[in-house]
Amino acid sequence: MATAGGGEEAAAQRVLRFSDVVQESLEILAPIGGYSKVPLVSLEEAVVPLVPILPDVQAHAYIAKLK
Repeated sequence: MATAGGGEEAAAQRVLRFSDVVQESLEILAPIGGYSKVPLVSLEEAVVPLVPILPDVQAHAYIAKLK
């Protein structure tokens, strides 16, 4: 997760976020379907399947809800 400040590396990452547009795919993707059939759940419930991949995701979800 990005942090405020961060020195040269953070500045380089910010520049890359805007300068890599030329690498953006021009492929037209199909819209995401079927999501309307999935029940709405809280953010905390939604991130549970991600815990094995992103161990800190529950803490990030908690912080996001505070903001």
